[in-house]
Amino acid sequence: MSSSRERSSHNRVKTAVLDASALLAKIYRFIPRHEIKLYTTPGAVGEVKDQENKQALEEALDLGLLEVRTPEKGFVEQALKHASMIGEVSKLSKTDIEVAALAIELKESRGTLVFTDDYSLQNLLLHMRIGFKPLKTTGVSEMRAYFERCPVCGYVPGEPGEGKCPLCGSEIKRFKASSARQ
Repeated sequence: MSSSRERSSHNRVKTAVLDASALLAKIYRFIPRHEIKLYTTPGAVGEVKDQENKQALEEALDLGLLEVRTPEKGFVEQALKHASMIGEVSKLSKTDIEVAALAIELKESRGTLVFTDDYSLQNLLLHMRIGFKPLKTTGVSEMRAYFERCPVCGYVPGEPGEGKCPLCGSEIKRFKASSARQ
């Protein structure tokens, strides 16, 4: 039995955003629609490749269990800016940024929770003060900040998933923020 504090906290969450791992876990089948409105992004839907999960997802969309929504550009820019500030850009995909952006957008009008097992996305959400729920992992418990750059020419990545330097071809490296300036 949950405490009144847990129930109170749970009742404030009105929306949830599902990333691809949550779609693959079919979490939308277990959350009552009358309690939480579920959303996902086109990018997360696009990451569901196998026939079984695609079919289950299409069925869920047809039944109205969740809604696919594209975040507004301003929120995508805001999520990307936060990711850059904490050195997570190279570790996040465009879909991760899209999920974070939708969470920011929905948070403005109501409480939002993100279901994800992605540690870099969880770290970003933690920094942005957006709740998350891991599915199969323990999840991150403390904020981490990094500094990303090319060790050869000093290029700082600006695009999600940018693992190689577009200027010299070297691998982008990540350093803990406290040791990045040493």
